[in-house]
Amino acid sequence: MALIKCPECKQQISSEAESCPNCGYSGKKKKGCGCLPIIGGILLGIIVLFIIFSIMTSDDSNGGVITDDRTYSHSWRSPVGDEYVKIGRIIVKNDIKVCGEYYVKEIENGELVIACTGNGQDWDYFVVYTSFDKIYRANEEMESKLNPPR
Repeated sequence: MALIKCPECKQQISSEAESCPNCGYSGKKKKGCGCLPIIGGILLGIIVLFIIFSIMTSDDSNGGVITDDRTYSHSWRSPVGDEYVKIGRIIVKNDIKVCGEYYVKEIENGELVIACTGNGQDWDYFVVYTSFDKIYRANEEMESKLNPPR
């Protein structure tokens, strides 16, 4: 029998002691299978695969084109109230240079389609989300359905 230092409290204990009489340190690891990290990894993998599968099989039948009839049937109008400031700020923030003049159509509250021109003849179309400060160029199919403001 030899005296050793307890790894926990550094007191002298017998090498044959099952636990330290001073602090109770046993030196034994907690029982368990140690498989929790493995199970967690498997579950995470299954969740990631499910998300990827959901994205790949989702039916985006409109191809990103706004299908709301108001987008195409309502007339263009000038921005009203604080729309002019909000849209202008979003245009500048996104470094869009083609909007010297623009008109809007409201799709939903805070979601607008805008027609921009820098020369009064050539029009570019964007979808603006004023509540999120986001702007996206309309895709070709959507542009083909929109008529210039004048």
